[in-house]
Amino acid sequence: MRLLIFSGTSEGHMLCRFLSERGAQADVYVATGYGAAVMEPLPGITVHTGRLSAAELGQEIGEGALVIDATHPYAREISENLRMACQGSEYLRLLRPCTAEADVIRVPDTQAAAAWLDQHPVRALLTTGSKELSVFTAVCGYRDRLFPRVLPSPAVVEACMTLGFPGSHIIAMQGPFTRELNAALLRQLGAQVLVTKDTGTAGGFAEKIAAARETGATALVISRPVEEGGLSLEAVQRLLEERLGLKSGQAAGQASAPRFPLFIALAGREVLVAGAGMVAARRVETLRRFGARVRVVAPENRAGLDTVTMRRFRPADLEGAALAVAATDDREVNRSIAGLCSAQGIPVSVADCAGESTFFFPAVCEGGGLIAGLVSTNGDHKRVREMAVRIRGLLTGGTE
Repeated sequence: MRLLIFSGTSEGHMLCRFLSERGAQADVYVATGYGAAVMEPLPGITVHTGRLSAAELGQEIGEGALVIDATHPYAREISENLRMACQGSEYLRLLRPCTAEADVIRVPDTQAAAAWLDQHPVRALLTTGSKELSVFTAVCGYRDRLFPRVLPSPAVVEACMTLGFPGSHIIAMQGPFTRELNAALLRQLGAQVLVTKDTGTAGGFAEKIAAARETGATALVISRPVEEGGLSLEAVQRLLEERLGLKSGQAAGQASAPRFPLFIALAGREVLVAGAGMVAARRVETLRRFGARVRVVAPENRAGLDTVTMRRFRPADLEGAALAVAATDDREVNRSIAGLCSAQGIPVSVADCAGESTFFFPAVCEGGGLIAGLVSTNGDHKRVREMAVRIRGLLTGGTE
């Protein structure tokens, strides 16, 4: 069965990594060259670039395929075209969860957001992307009042200027954006309104809302176009494991690609640990032993660690991190950390999902001026513990 993934989100990217690590093959479709550039090369994953019409989608999908729609929650047209094109194939929607936020103004669509701005003579930071930016040109005085934040692509910046936005008002930046940066932009621009979409945790929605509250700005939220049904990333992964006969946990793909034992110096380098339970505590102890400057963020300090920032993880916590460990009790938070780290090139160990990890925390064995690290290639953690005891004995001059 041919597997096709239409991507455009961090969830789609993570699904590709999940499949590649398990030796599966898939064709992945992204709309732009920018989307292709953020996809690292993955064994078994073939990336196709370019927008496809409804007719072209039908020809590409054909009969008997399994199609995973992992496009953006606001990309309504492509999702509708995919459903129509899957007449002889199976369609599954991978849907990013909505985020519940109080004290915001919600409008049904971009036109309604522009109408609201037209009725309120304020300065606004637009964080809704460039695709529907032309709608905001209907706002009275938009050239002076509106500041679009878009991707740093020459074509996108040129399109903004063609619409009449002056260069001094165009903010061309690549996210993710922290609360601090969002707040600084609002203050610098003198913006009383932040216009956004409910892009969920991975899209930095919480950081935008937090910045609006901090600066006293109004958060104008464009609701998702339709109330969709769909599956979470974890549910899609489980389904594919069953349908494609993939091994869960330490998969066959991982076993056939042994992990290279890379040793790096951590002395004085920043490492983020999200979570403060027993697993996190063990990671913190080991990292500090090697001189890392460990920052721990968690809403609860269940393991009694000496220094913990008592709150939920924020994307800004990854700033300056050489490594990250996601060891919270919240699967969604761990998954979000993995996605952010992947986008920023930060090696991450995910305590509850080896498939999302880009480095694997070893059992460390020291003694006699030597250091060894053990990881399992097949998920046999009991054997790792047993062998680590024996190796430590040998290194310290003991017997087996």
